[in-house]
Amino acid sequence: MRTLLALGAALSLATAALPARADGPGDLQAQARSLHLADDPAWADLLQYEAHPLTRRLRSLADDPGFFNAPDGASNPAAELDATLARLFEPARPDDPDSHPQCRFPARLHWLHTRLGISTDTLPAQPCPRLEAWMAAINPAGTTLVFPSAYVNSPASMFGHTLLRIDAVGQTEATRLLAYTINYAAKADASDGFSFALKGLTGLYPGMLSSSPYYVKVREYSDMESRDVWEYQLNLSTAETRQLLRHAWEIGATRFDYWFFDENCSYMMLRLLDVARPGLRLSQQFFWTAIPVDTVKGVVAATPGLVTDIHFRASAGTELAHRAGRLAPAQLEAAIAVADGGTTPESLGDSPLAIEQLEFADRLVSFRGHGGKLGQDEALARLKAIQTRRSTLPAIDTGTVPVPERPESGHASARAGLAAGSLAGDAALFLELRPAYHDLLDPERGYARGAQIRFGDLAASQREGRGWQLDRLLPVDIVSVAPRRAWSQPLSWKVRFGWERSLGATRPIAPMLAGGPGAAWEWKLGQRPLLGYVFLENQLLSHAGLQKNWAIGTGPLVGVLRDLGEHSRVQIEAGRQWYIDRRLERSSFRARLRSRVGPHSNLVAGYEWTQLELPDTRSTERSIQLGWQLYF
Repeated sequence: MRTLLALGAALSLATAALPARADGPGDLQAQARSLHLADDPAWADLLQYEAHPLTRRLRSLADDPGFFNAPDGASNPAAELDATLARLFEPARPDDPDSHPQCRFPARLHWLHTRLGISTDTLPAQPCPRLEAWMAAINPAGTTLVFPSAYVNSPASMFGHTLLRIDAVGQTEATRLLAYTINYAAKADASDGFSFALKGLTGLYPGMLSSSPYYVKVREYSDMESRDVWEYQLNLSTAETRQLLRHAWEIGATRFDYWFFDENCSYMMLRLLDVARPGLRLSQQFFWTAIPVDTVKGVVAATPGLVTDIHFRASAGTELAHRAGRLAPAQLEAAIAVADGGTTPESLGDSPLAIEQLEFADRLVSFRGHGGKLGQDEALARLKAIQTRRSTLPAIDTGTVPVPERPESGHASARAGLAAGSLAGDAALFLELRPAYHDLLDPERGYARGAQIRFGDLAASQREGRGWQLDRLLPVDIVSVAPRRAWSQPLSWKVRFGWERSLGATRPIAPMLAGGPGAAWEWKLGQRPLLGYVFLENQLLSHAGLQKNWAIGTGPLVGVLRDLGEHSRVQIEAGRQWYIDRRLERSSFRARLRSRVGPHSNLVAGYEWTQLELPDTRSTERSIQLGWQLYF
């Protein structure tokens, strides 16, 4: 009896020492408060919380009340935690299982299971058939960050893009095209750069998260848009990748306002990675802007070992340029004739050179077909003839496409500058600030050749004896200088709008809109090619110094661009515009030199001459600058 009493007493004491079993939301809520889970950065990441840039108060980036369980969940993490725990206990919904909070918020559920040790029998048993089927179809094992390079001829892709590829269990190099992707993009309705930029800058587009097979995205980026693709394999585990997918499921049905510079595709990918591995905090590196190429740099540099492998996938255009470079002009012309259908594939012969020509013709027809420049039936007929002939000839080695400099090796996208010189005959100081992204004179390493994309470009000057004045504010300034080749004749174009001193430094700043089509060519002059271009520069000016306060004009603008060495580049431009009713005529010439002196800085020099002819006056103005630029 004494033994039984002693055992009973010991059992009672042991039971009392065990933590109480949480039988309802109240117990779990109390446990969460004791652990301060509402203050955990991982909980903030799950709710898409971010500190307001001015007030520093937490608020969610989600613009959809359905993303929250508490009325004030968008700004109150503790209330949202309590409400989420309470809703997880709602009765099972056999008739509409996927609407249950356990299925709507699987990433939060998984995290709370982990932190609170919730047993499987505590919550109502609720299957999630759609989520489970989606996860099973993807069969995740790991994650790869994908960066399609910038594509200036698409307003939605001017800065490049990032998405995630979810690598499957047992995936090989031969099967990775079958993997699924997680992609976030603006649901845009504009096809021109001006409208897209305006709406993107003001958050007027909703962001949309989507999932599709990787081969679909490769076809879109590489084949249709000729964008090189970089793949950065990450060391995320299977468990971390599954948590990433759970959170992608949560935000897939949620509205987020898409902002061009911060709440964009790249920022959303970083936040997904932050949820997958708590403590990574990649998104915290990008407070004001999240330019895609900068986020790639952040991922590569953030955590040693996070990127385990890097793979380059050349676009169709890059491969064509490589193959064209292996052929002499006459050989290339004969291959193009076959692609055009002007001569038969058999006319090339059967030599190794003929095989290279056939393979070039094959890819050129495919390139034109994907780009919509050749009808599907005609493209298929030409491909059949070329490939039938090619199948009778042996395989040859045509070399591999050279791998360019990686995107993360390029300059930072923001730039500031300080210069001294003269303006309108007076000694002057000059300041400039460009939040994003790249211009024609910048070092080209890691960026698309011939693409200028400037947003928020700001310039000011101070002439001797006068105060500072704003000279230029350009929300958008885009130039696409796409060289024409024997096998491709792309259109060059430009557009800019904002405020400039269009009538000279002594006249007030005023709004303007300019742009137009053009053409470009590239010539090999020694080891450094010369890029030449011509544009039809159309302008709309609004200024009190003009008759009727406005003027519309047009005229040619010609220019050349050439590297003088590994670290220096020169640009020379000249233009002439005539305006209606002879309200204004303008001639201009400018020369600029940039020399890189370090990974983050340049020395620059510039000369600009402008002549304005108004009905009652003619004026000439010169500007000389010598200065320094800093990338950051």
